[in-house]
Amino acid sequence: MTDFIVAVSSDLVRVGMYATLKANNYRVVSSATNFNQLRDAVKESPCATVILCSHLAGDGTIETWRRLHKRYCDLQVLLFAKCFQDILDFQCNLKQVDGYLLENSSEQEFLAATASLNRGHMFVATAVAEYLARNPRQTEQVRLLKSLSDREVQVTQMLGRGIRVAEIAKHLNISSKTVNTFRYRIFAKLGVNGDVELTHIAIQTGLVELDLPGVYERKAV
Repeated sequence: MTDFIVAVSSDLVRVGMYATLKANNYRVVSSATNFNQLRDAVKESPCATVILCSHLAGDGTIETWRRLHKRYCDLQVLLFAKCFQDILDFQCNLKQVDGYLLENSSEQEFLAATASLNRGHMFVATAVAEYLARNPRQTEQVRLLKSLSDREVQVTQMLGRGIRVAEIAKHLNISSKTVNTFRYRIFAKLGVNGDVELTHIAIQTGLVELDLPGVYERKAV
């Protein structure tokens, strides 16, 4: 039986998950409200399954998890996502996600997910599977991903979501100059002239959801 760590920022959700797992005889070794607490928890349980809130570290969640998983490579992760955009971000930027669950999932689906990961199997929530199956832009998305490096895909998604260069640099722990280097390299590879065209491509290929608020208003600086 795997150990579970509940890493969710919402007190109400975290406590509810913890209680539900305990009531169903799962071993919950720790809970965390931020990545500092999560790091401490995985030091004690480096082979645990982490139920990870997709915004535990804001826009830096993927990069912070990537570094943590690189150090503790036996960790499993069940992504607790707020929306489909979070699913896309994690799917495109991480080589391994063991389970996908949306925050509006039922208790039954939550328990199905934990049971699957407890057995060492992958889990994809029904709504997530249906979304990915009906995505008409999957072919274009695959072609785009093949032309870009992992870091370039990550920067493309963040720019497409309207995140400023300075914020991207902070979340990825690199300089703004390096982010701009990635930007211009991406422009050259995709044959675009700026962030607006890049945003259109990101939307057309499904890397960014169209209904994100403010996606066209914010510009990179």
